[in-house]
Amino acid sequence: MKKPGFLKSKAEKELEARIAVKKAINDLKKNERALEKKKNEMLKHAQEAKKQGITQQYNMAVNGLKMIMSYQKRCQAMILQIQMTESVRDLTSMSAQFVKLMGNVGKEITSVTKNASFAKNQLEFEKGMMAAEDAMGQLEDFLEDSGMAFETQDEEEVNTEIEKLIDATGAAKEDPVDLEIDRRLAELEKSKAGIKEE
Repeated sequence: MKKPGFLKSKAEKELEARIAVKKAINDLKKNERALEKKKNEMLKHAQEAKKQGITQQYNMAVNGLKMIMSYQKRCQAMILQIQMTESVRDLTSMSAQFVKLMGNVGKEITSVTKNASFAKNQLEFEKGMMAAEDAMGQLEDFLEDSGMAFETQDEEEVNTEIEKLIDATGAAKEDPVDLEIDRRLAELEKSKAGIKEE
C-alpha cells in the first residue's frame, strides 16, 4: 500500500521528486531517440523522392523533416531546462542550509552575549574595587591602632620611587658575552697598532 503524502518525511518527498525528474529526462531522451529514427526514415524518403524527381513527395518529406527536427530541438531544450532547474534547486538547497547554519551561529552568539551581561559584570567589578579599597582602609586603621602604621609619603616621592624602580628593572643589562667580545676586539686593535698592554 502506498504511503499517503502527509505521512512521508521530507527526505522521502525529496527522493520522490528526484526520481520523477530523472524519469522525465529519460522519457524525453527516449522521445528524442525515436524522433532521430523518424528523421532518418524521412531523410531516406526525401532522398528517394529527389532521385526519382517526384516533387510532391519530396516537399512532403522536407516538411516532415522540418517538423521532426523542430520537435527534436524542443525535446533537447526541455531536457536542458529540467537539468538546469534541478541544478538551481540543488544550489538553492545548499544556500538555504548555509543561511540556516549562519542563523544558528547568530543565535549562539546572541545567547552568549545575553548571558554575559556587561553592565552587571561592570557593576560587580566596581563593587569588588570598592570592597578592596575599604579593606585597605580598614588595614591602615588596624596598623595605626596597633602602632605599626606606615610613614605617610608624599605622592611625588612615591611617583619618583616607582619611576626609578621601572627604569632600574627596565634598563637593558649588558651581556657578558658581548663584554668579552668587546675586550678581545680592543686587544686585537692594540696589537695591530703595536701597542702593548701594561
